[in-house]
Amino acid sequence: MTVDEAITSACDQVGIVPPKVAGFGRWLKTDTMSGKSGKGDGRLIVNDLHVTAWNWQTGEKITVGLKEAFTPSERREISQKIKVENQRKRQRAQAAADKAAAMIARAGPAQHPYLAGKGFPHERALVIGAATVRDIGGDYASYLLPDGGGERAIVIPARAGARVTSLQLIWEDGTKKFLWGGEMEQASHRIASGAFTWLCEGYATGLSLRSAVKSLHRNDGVLVCFSASNVLAVSRMVKARRAILTDNDKPLPQYGGIGTGEYFAYRAEIPYLMPPLIGDDLNDVHLRDGIYAVQRLVSNFLREANL
Repeated sequence: MTVDEAITSACDQVGIVPPKVAGFGRWLKTDTMSGKSGKGDGRLIVNDLHVTAWNWQTGEKITVGLKEAFTPSERREISQKIKVENQRKRQRAQAAADKAAAMIARAGPAQHPYLAGKGFPHERALVIGAATVRDIGGDYASYLLPDGGGERAIVIPARAGARVTSLQLIWEDGTKKFLWGGEMEQASHRIASGAFTWLCEGYATGLSLRSAVKSLHRNDGVLVCFSASNVLAVSRMVKARRAILTDNDKPLPQYGGIGTGEYFAYRAEIPYLMPPLIGDDLNDVHLRDGIYAVQRLVSNFLREANL
């Protein structure tokens, strides 16, 4: 299989557009095939032995092997390029971690319009101003701001263990941004602690879950994992008793007719709770049907799963 054939095959399988820029040993940015909502949400990397395509929207990642695409000398050249790129990747990760630490240090607790719109008008989170984001972000910080502009963002630290590796910014209109180069795999944000741990994708979803379990007189931990695929990665790092709260995403053929969240929750091989309506996360249930509906979902799940 040639490199071009492998790229086409990998991209088709995960639903992303082949990138226009060529290169070896580094992630190339591209779009998904879902239109404007998937702009910039695809990644592809070509190494000496394989091509890997990654759809950030669905979390799906596929690798296609290159058995006879390169000569031995070409493989050695590509291998050297990969070593250089890996060094650059470590440098980008450290730079992102440094920026995350600086933003966290300059953020302060405050209420925020996004939280009010999600049913938590009195909730206080770390909040940072747009000018500070630009100052710390540097010359290319514009990618951290929403297209329509924003004044203040919620800062959600992403930690792998005790180490801050990156962060998520959530702006007033709900736009979510991550630091370029930051290590997000196996990173999470804890919003509650307890002997039993829940893993979920989004911050507002985690807040609705926290409210429900507290009203049920449970002291459960809640970890926000930022994406469906990372819920799976984090679940494998948590040693305590645990369960997953997943979104009810639109069914996809590449996942056998189930949604992205359920697909990765199923792969974790631990109990998972999912709202009954397609397109809902737990915060959607909270806003539409009230906290008592959330409590019923959670309590019924805990009883049926014997947790």
